[in-house]
Amino acid sequence: MCTRHNPNELSARDGPAAAAMSSMVGCWVRQPPGIGMLIGCHGSHQDRSRLATVRAVPRAVNHFDAPVEHLHVRRHNLSLVLRLLAAQGPRSRAGVAATTGLTRATVSSLVADLIDRGLVKEVGPASDQGVGRPATLLQLDGSRVITLGLELEVGFTSVLANDLAGETVYQRWRPLSGASTAFDDLMPVLVKELRRAVEAVENNGRRVAGITVAVPGIADAERGVVVRAPNLGWRDEPLRQRLIDALGGDLSVDLDNEANLGALAEFRAGAVAGTQHLVYVLAVNGVGAGVIIGGAVFRGGSGAAGEVGHTTVQPRGLQCACGSTGCWETTVGLRALLYDAVPDLAAGLMRDRRLSPEAKVAAVVARARANNPIAIKGLRRFGRWLGVGLANIVNSFNPQVIVLAGFLPDVAPWVMQEAMAALRANSLAESAQQCRIELSSLGFTAGALGCTIHASERLFADPTLVPLIV
Repeated sequence: MCTRHNPNELSARDGPAAAAMSSMVGCWVRQPPGIGMLIGCHGSHQDRSRLATVRAVPRAVNHFDAPVEHLHVRRHNLSLVLRLLAAQGPRSRAGVAATTGLTRATVSSLVADLIDRGLVKEVGPASDQGVGRPATLLQLDGSRVITLGLELEVGFTSVLANDLAGETVYQRWRPLSGASTAFDDLMPVLVKELRRAVEAVENNGRRVAGITVAVPGIADAERGVVVRAPNLGWRDEPLRQRLIDALGGDLSVDLDNEANLGALAEFRAGAVAGTQHLVYVLAVNGVGAGVIIGGAVFRGGSGAAGEVGHTTVQPRGLQCACGSTGCWETTVGLRALLYDAVPDLAAGLMRDRRLSPEAKVAAVVARARANNPIAIKGLRRFGRWLGVGLANIVNSFNPQVIVLAGFLPDVAPWVMQEAMAALRANSLAESAQQCRIELSSLGFTAGALGCTIHASERLFADPTLVPLIV
């Protein structure tokens, strides 16, 4: 059973048609077999399909078995029409009515609303119609409404703006060179980056309708609070409200863990898109995971699921930034990689905030390519610990695929042999045999892409979040 965002939303108690509509929007649950979801793409991934295929759109009805507020019914119907046009392409109003089961009058009203929000446009008459006046076709107007994603990491921010068709309209990566990671010190930086992106979008005649922020820690998405981010030194910080207060206007702002959003990006737009059970392991500075179970991001009871970097693998090991001892992160985080493979450079690289994690890992890769014996030995050790942690993931979640992201694809040629041996030695054969290990192709900033997808899915679930065009 899903957790409702609003107790007045539709459910099975409101009848079978209402339940079908409820399953499409408003709850973070698996996608039902009847409806497609928006997929965002950018960069080299624009050749991927932007829209999941809709096999059969559930039919809406014009009455319900139990009382439901009119506004909730309308919101669900707006979502139904918008998803249909996004997934199946141009349709006439009559075609929308026939597919959804809504009356033509209702469809006309819904379409007018979606046009007024810049989400749908008329594209001319149908060319294959027989006798009579040709029907006007409608399609998703994906270019006018923009979703914005900001990924915050220790050492950099990444901002991405995509339209609803998945095209990138703005992208910026900024190092946080020497900047304090204290919440009050970073807030002006985040606000400046978001304002810059919003201004760039609006200067091109488009509108930002939703913002999602990815953070490297535990996020309470309902309250908009970063509960704990050890590598930033944050605890119980009201990030969403501070951003709303600073940005003003009627922008909706959400936040989530960066690995959760990276997992969403892989599930919607990565090489393993559509895999129902996957774990996305992200190593940048720390280590975390986003878990997809049954096609939905698994957040756990309090939003803290996926903190695999803080599972214990060495009870008498090093102290972690979280305060515990022997966490997996102490053996496969960035610090561990540098001290294992380039011990003579590690301290200087860790101190230098001008360098991105990619640049720091590049020093390791350069030594490995030169067959430096210390680097090769250190990478093998790193690989063994990587495999131990992956075995814990396989045993815990039994995923179909584990996607390795962040700096892990960069060092994969030198660590995967040891990692796979350790994985097989420490996991149940039944689970390990069914699990593939894949390298992410979305890069260090997949979280920003996941942010835009998350914001887009919210808009498709509730088109009224997009203001009417004045």
